[in-house]
Amino acid sequence: MPGEKQNINNALHDAIRKQNEIVIVTYALLEDTEEKIKFVLAKILEKYQKEEIFTAVFSSIKELIANSTKANAKKILLDEGKIDNPDDVMEVVEKLRTILNEEALLEYGIKAKGKKLSTRIHFHVENNRLIVRVINNIPLQQKDLERIHERIEKSAQYDSIAEFYLENPDPAAEGMGLGLSMVVVLLKSVNIDYRNFSMTSDDKKTYATLVVPLD
Repeated sequence: MPGEKQNINNALHDAIRKQNEIVIVTYALLEDTEEKIKFVLAKILEKYQKEEIFTAVFSSIKELIANSTKANAKKILLDEGKIDNPDDVMEVVEKLRTILNEEALLEYGIKAKGKKLSTRIHFHVENNRLIVRVINNIPLQQKDLERIHERIEKSAQYDSIAEFYLENPDPAAEGMGLGLSMVVVLLKSVNIDYRNFSMTSDDKKTYATLVVPLD
């Protein structure tokens, strides 16, 4: 509804003006949620005259949400007994494709909400920095976290995702690794240090953090 959308946008704009933290919760990245994220990011960058980095930062956030969605979806498929071997990357990717497509996305989102498997996107501006956190409630094992950190460091050596992929082929092209590599390369493309991107986890949640300089 146009009126409702305008009210939401006005509330978001007011929060941005006051530098309040904004939290968007999603269970599957549907078009309406994507539009809210675009609106918030665009208005923040516009306020600080950093519009030129919008595409790279938004694409990075979208990749991190996609990774979170995949982690939550994997948990659902495991609970439903639809994944036989969670360590078989190709099996996991193939099963994820069955529920993370345009036709099945809404149904998946309803399942995720029922299981409280959300993705929360936090926007907070402080000290001339935009801090974006993408959080889900699936903790990472230490070995997976170490593998992610290695991937980030390796990706930082490249300026092109195509070049990275050619030299580091991933048989599961839809796996988390390629998405994280894209984030590193995207940030580098707008002169944001790759170390401004981090992945951490505790015993309850996983946190992907982007720190975007605004000065």
